[in-house]
Amino acid sequence: MDNKSLLAIVLCIAILIGYQSLISYLYPPAPPTDPQSLPPAPDTPGPALTEDVPEPFVSPEVELDRQPAVRPEAPAAPAAPASGGRDVTVETDTYRAVFATLGGRLKSFRLKEYPVTLDPDSELLEIVEPGSYGELPLVVRVSGRQADLDDAGVAYAVSGDSLRLQAGEQTELVFRGSHTDGAHFTKTYTFSGSGYGIGLEVDVTNMPFQAGSLSVSWLEGSRSGSKTTYDYYGPVALMGRTFKYAHAWDWEPGDVYGPGNIRWAGFTNGYFLSAVVPHPEPAQAEAGRLFFRDDQGVLETRLSLPWSRGPQSYTLYLGPKETGALNAVDPALDRAIDYGWSHFIASPLIALLRLLYDVTGNYGAAIILLTVLVKLVFFPLSNKSFKSMSAMKKLQPQMERLREQYKDDKQKLNQEMMELYKRYHVNPLGGCLPMVVQMPVFIGLYQGLLYAIELRQAPFIGWITDLSQPDRFGALAIPFVDPPGIPVLTLLMGGSMIVQQMMTPMAGDPMQQKMMMLMPVVFTIMFVNFPAGLVLYWLINNILTIAQQNWYQRSHA
Repeated sequence: MDNKSLLAIVLCIAILIGYQSLISYLYPPAPPTDPQSLPPAPDTPGPALTEDVPEPFVSPEVELDRQPAVRPEAPAAPAAPASGGRDVTVETDTYRAVFATLGGRLKSFRLKEYPVTLDPDSELLEIVEPGSYGELPLVVRVSGRQADLDDAGVAYAVSGDSLRLQAGEQTELVFRGSHTDGAHFTKTYTFSGSGYGIGLEVDVTNMPFQAGSLSVSWLEGSRSGSKTTYDYYGPVALMGRTFKYAHAWDWEPGDVYGPGNIRWAGFTNGYFLSAVVPHPEPAQAEAGRLFFRDDQGVLETRLSLPWSRGPQSYTLYLGPKETGALNAVDPALDRAIDYGWSHFIASPLIALLRLLYDVTGNYGAAIILLTVLVKLVFFPLSNKSFKSMSAMKKLQPQMERLREQYKDDKQKLNQEMMELYKRYHVNPLGGCLPMVVQMPVFIGLYQGLLYAIELRQAPFIGWITDLSQPDRFGALAIPFVDPPGIPVLTLLMGGSMIVQQMMTPMAGDPMQQKMMMLMPVVFTIMFVNFPAGLVLYWLINNILTIAQQNWYQRSHA
């Protein structure tokens, strides 16, 4: 085996082994924040009056330089802002929301159809994570050239009491309050009895200074205790056609984006989304700005629009990253399901998976059927690949003789090899090209299964009670295996790869073949902490490939 081939194999193995480390580096779980280690919130000075002249739009850069992240107006060890006033609860068939009258903000939002765990007594999933000082989402801020103010400390009066809505019903809550500087804030929340969308209209009057922008902030405490490398939490936005996601290279604290058409912005994790969708006037559409702040463990995504003293409307989405639920609120929201460049492949495959689930009633069985269907589509291409590999195997003795004969003349060796291929009508890339054609579909299905909320807490058989989590049998502690237990599906997948390697004709010298036999070990290590649904797909695909290859070899013996 020549040095270039050896180097290529070593690099491939190194890349595969390093994949998990790279993902862990890019999506680390947030470190826990100790509130006692944080300094007290600073005093927030009142806004200074300015001359009554038209005020231009104030960009978030100016806001960022002038005032730190929204904090309670208390100089010493502050109390949580949500502790004052009273709470108003809104309950529908899909969620239970709690609003605090102090600040008119969202204090809690639990999804009724999504418990935290499979335990029958499990709590419902909570969307809101308060900050260290009780910071909560949906803070409204108005900004001028020299001053700004927000409603975090405004004591709102609410027009109604706690509500319980049925499907088909619609109602609203109106929060009205005044800032200490005289500005009047009105927040009108509109609810429907089904779905995950909430309307929000913001109106600010009697401003003590000229303001050029109005913004809504989503504030969160840093989340820790992530179970897997894919269960991260961070900012997300769609600006025009550009998707800003929670990748480490996309966002930095204090980064400002825009001006541009901000279609929605908020926070996300692997399966759930909190988003603010603005409805700007035509003149505002391309002038929105967005920035993200990480202030001592309190995350803030602020969406700012030019403001001309009129009401500004938004739609809030708080729910699962499920295509139907997202599109029911706003068609642009389905981009929150990030399948990467394979979005156009992954989306229809997951839609097909849902149809198969309707037939089988089990997502594990649906994954098996989907894998079979994909395999049938590519059956002819796979046969061409087997045919080419079989032809290459027959030429191996002649190729070895040529390598020995022209071992000191690489150019002549290449010429003779090409003549050999031409004489026997063999394409040396014939075994690879069919696989290259199939790779986009494999990657699309891989991405789809990795982020499909349909698999969350979906059982398969026996010990596999959640296809979105790594499969574990028992609780045996094994190095590099977290959570503990025996990864049965992953070991079966590794075994199927060994069988597949033994059946596949491999070109090259014995050393190169031994190097290739390490690939099942590499893939087994790489897949050991992957979701069970994804490993199941890979296992079934390997089994079908073995069966097809065995059939081909028998029929063409």
